[in-house]
Amino acid sequence: MRLATALHGTHTVFGPIIDGALCNVAGDQWGCLADALGDNQRSALEQAAANAERIDVASLVLLPPIPNPRRILCVGLNYTEHAAESDQGRNAAPSEHPVIFTRFASSLVGHDTSIVQPLASTAFDYEGELAVVIGTTARAVSAANAASVIGGYSCFMDGTLRDYQRHTSQFIPGKNFEQSGSFGPWIVTPDEFDHGH
Repeated sequence: MRLATALHGTHTVFGPIIDGALCNVAGDQWGCLADALGDNQRSALEQAAANAERIDVASLVLLPPIPNPRRILCVGLNYTEHAAESDQGRNAAPSEHPVIFTRFASSLVGHDTSIVQPLASTAFDYEGELAVVIGTTARAVSAANAASVIGGYSCFMDGTLRDYQRHTSQFIPGKNFEQSGSFGPWIVTPDEFDHGH
């Protein structure tokens, strides 16, 4: 199932994408798409979608699928070649603990919306990423059970001002300029994928 959030005129709509249309379930049982990803929501979401208003996706402005997430955690230096090119005095050797940084929701736009190249830098770069959307309340989940809390996957463009990223050991300044990255077009639920690949 593909799940999206969008603007229809001045109204925010969200729901499954079926046959080129968004089935708007906004206001049924959920205040936002994140609520519809929660525990045991699949059958209720499918039922609501079957009776929902259908809006042609071509008439919508797609937003980030989760426009106001509770948090966005990113894993940095997550493959050897990128770690080496980004080192700048850091230890690029594999670490037992991942580099984690945050992005703010205001730094993201939706699919087909232009990102903004900040004027503060001439070192604006990009990274294509896989977003993993947690779909249930979870804490201290084991590696063996990690897949059970995934609500879906999406595309993520991690726009980065490399000079600001390298000013200190913290990546956050280079990752959070307004509208410098993108998220979407939609979330694809885990049943569409083989988790091993």
